[in-house]
Amino acid sequence: MTLDPPAPPPFNVAFAVEGDPGNPITGAIVSRNDKAVATTGPDGRATLTLEGADGETVDATVKCPEGFTSPTKPISMRLARMRDGRAPEFRVSCPPNQRKVVVAVKAENGPNLPVIYLGKVITRTDASGAAHFALEAPPGGQFQVTLDTSGDAKIKPASPSKPFTVGQHDDIFVFDQKFEVEKKKVVHHKVKLPTCLGCKA
Repeated sequence: MTLDPPAPPPFNVAFAVEGDPGNPITGAIVSRNDKAVATTGPDGRATLTLEGADGETVDATVKCPEGFTSPTKPISMRLARMRDGRAPEFRVSCPPNQRKVVVAVKAENGPNLPVIYLGKVITRTDASGAAHFALEAPPGGQFQVTLDTSGDAKIKPASPSKPFTVGQHDDIFVFDQKFEVEKKKVVHHKVKLPTCLGCKA
């Protein structure tokens, strides 16, 4: 009686899922054939045990938790046994859907100006013309900030605006604006002295 050779041991494959570099993602779901097979822990890692032949390529999908963008394509894995016994590791990115942005305003000669965002006053410049505010926006999103000068007709330009585009990372934007202050015109009137009647020439 011939016994079948024992089946080869299964392969272990590790996933390391991050949002931004160095920020592990908890709760990302790894699936195969539309079936969840692993979920990342607090360290952003998950390990799969797979059956197959050495050198075979298999696919898995990663679904990121709410608030993060999932990969659009499956992760292709080549089954292989590492010499040191460790599981091959596949890194997956789950970037945030929203980016944190800080806008810093530097308005020379522009104290106490309303700062307009989305049609509303979100803050005001201080006595030195400085202000800042924070917001969240999707990567690639665009927005505009306006300095409202309608309350001070002496400074130019009138109500300047500046557009910004959100990148793939958290960022700080600077709205640096110099205002010219119109000086009041001083009118000099000549004073006509009264004529002295009866004075000798």
